Amino acid sequence: MSCLRWLVLIAIAASITSHTASQGRAATPATVVIAQGVDPTTLDPMNHQEAPATVLANNLFDGLIERDPDLNLVPLLAESYQSAGPTIWEFKLRRGIRFHNGEPFDAESVKFSLERLIDPRLKLRGSSAFTPLSHVEIVDPFTVRVHSKAGWPLLPAVLTTGQAAMLPPRYYREKEMPYLQKNPVGSGPFKFVRWVKDDRIELEANEQYWRGVPRIKQLVFKPIPDDAVRVAALQNGEVDIAVNIPPHLAGLIANHPKLFLSTAASTRTIQLLYYTHQYDAQHKLVGPYAGPTADRRVRLAMNYALDVDQIIRTSSTARAYALR
Repeated sequence: MSCLRWLVLIAIAASITSHTASQGRAATPATVVIAQGVDPTTLDPMNHQEAPATVLANNLFDGLIERDPDLNLVPLLAESYQSAGPTIWEFKLRRGIRFHNGEPFDAESVKFSLERLIDPRLKLRGSSAFTPLSHVEIVDPFTVRVHSKAGWPLLPAVLTTGQAAMLPPRYYREKEMPYLQKNPVGSGPFKFVRWVKDDRIELEANEQYWRGVPRIKQLVFKPIPDDAVRVAALQNGEVDIAVNIPPHLAGLIANHPKLFLSTAASTRTIQLLYYTHQYDAQHKLVGPYAGPTADRRVRLAMNYALDVDQIIRTSSTARAYALR
């Protein structure tokens, strides 16, 4: 499964395993409450570049390819894939899969989804990583060829991102964008139930999921921006999992008798970007930025101030969860 989905579900699985060992019998919770830092800005998997929305999307949607726990690329909705030329990747698709609304997954789904992502009229925020993509050719109902403008060896890796989610064409063609932002439909292990902004997002198990029915029946995502409050909610039993644990609170969790701290490999990167030029509302260059970061010496000084080796040694993606 995709990396961020795995980070959430591995915490759930480990919690279940530890609890089962202490109880001597299976004890899968019916509902798991997950505390994120903030609410997503959207539930359209293609119109964001943010971790909270990705975590949600990876429980609602499937892509063609995913990463396993060791971050290797493996087929997901694609059954297999291979290079078919310098600018062509061919994908054989799994059969018998349906979206939450009953629409079948097939070659038309792939063509619609990937071409929607790069549609210049929609200006979707997740499209930037897919600019090399040209179009999708349907070979037969379960075979597609993805064409790029030039050689694109990284395409399989890029397809593991949440923005490359597969969508049901009829549903996403018929609904308006504001509605789709709040009412997602995918083919993933959980289905959308409701979103109470800045309070909770509820998902329920997809009983027809092609990989098998999830053991957990309901996921509830709650935004808790303050790190200390988020950890306190975990300690008090208000939530079962808390994400983005800061280093100064990690020891508190690791030493707690009923809490468990987990770290895992991730492909996520965070950049420090310097503002050097100004752009207008249409993203066209206006001219140089007059602020301090326009000075190369300031940018170099900020770079030299970073201890890159320390960041590499100490950075990790942490999740904490309670043993109930």
